[in-house]
Order: sequence, then C-alpha cells, then structure tokens
Amino acid sequence: MKRFVKFATTVALLGAMVPAAASAQEMNTSFFKAPVFVLQPGGVTADAISAPSGFESVTAFNARFATVLPTASPWFSGIFGAQVATGGNAGFPNIFYGGIIPIAPISRATSGMLDVSLDPLGVTVFGGNGGTFFFGELAVVLQVGKMMMANMGPSWSGAGIYFLVDQQLSGPLPRDENGDKDRFRPILLYGLTIPVGFGK
Repeated sequence: MKRFVKFATTVALLGAMVPAAASAQEMNTSFFKAPVFVLQPGGVTADAISAPSGFESVTAFNARFATVLPTASPWFSGIFGAQVATGGNAGFPNIFYGGIIPIAPISRATSGMLDVSLDPLGVTVFGGNGGTFFFGELAVVLQVGKMMMANMGPSWSGAGIYFLVDQQLSGPLPRDENGDKDRFRPILLYGLTIPVGFGK
C-alpha cells in the first residue's frame, strides 16, 4: 500500500509539472515546444537476454506514463515519466528522466513512419533496494497512427507501437554465470504509445 501511495503521489506531481512546463514554453518559444503527455501501456520483460543458466524470463504488465518535451532541434528532446509493473510479477514504482536523441535519418528515410532514438536516462526506483541509476536506452517506435488513422484526431494519428531496450549502466550490475558483471542484460519494454494532451 505504501508503494502505491508513493507512486500515486509521484504521478500527481508529474501531472502538476506539465502545466508548469506549458507555461514555461509560452515564455520561451525559441527552443522549447509544447510538451506532449503520452500513455504507454504495455509489458516489461527481464532476463530475456543474457541471463545465466537457471534464470527464467519474467514478464509483467507495465503501467507507464511519460511527458515528452520537444525542442526546436531535430536532434534532442527531453522526457520524464513514471512507471510500475503490476500483476503476479510486480516490480517497484520508478520515475525516469533524461533525453531523447533521435537518429533523424531513419525517420526521414521512412517518411516519419519509424522513429529510432538513443536515450540517456536517469531512473529512480522506490522500495526494495531502490536508488538512482543511469540507463542507456534504444527506442524504436512504429507510427501506426500515421499509416492507419491519420484523419482521426491527434491521439489516434499520433499513436504508435514502441519497443525499448534498456540497459543499466551504473550501480550494482547483474552478474553472469562466472560471477562477473554482465554489461548486456537489458530489460525489454513494449506496448502502445498514445498522446493525450499538449503538443501536436
């Protein structure tokens, strides 16, 4: 119950920050654009890649919310949000924040249908052996809304399918079968991304 209260409080604080970000955008239109709030329901899988023998992959539903802060540069946007895995393999709530560095040539080559980015992120985990860790993320988004629902409003036309490969780069790294630090044992996240407010 305490974990849920902490998570709900974090989401409320993030929600309060969105209007503030919008006000800041009004004052400085030269670089920052209107923030975009997105729902990203989906799944999260751990130990699917490079897990030692005897470790089975663990999958859970992931309730994920994010706010993207676009900029005038095609090479950088900001992001912050919150997520928690729920169900039988529930995890601890966490917040994430950092940057989105698009690989712009891929988006241009696919007419905006496929977005790929490299995202440096800070992740703060609440509960358990929580703390703040640095992650590197490869993000791939297929813009199905542009292909199938272009005339159905911004939420549907902006909808997509995301796939994220998140690798922890700091803190206590997982160990391989030899007891050495395993520097490639990523967490996989995937699901729908649906814009619900601000921006385009």
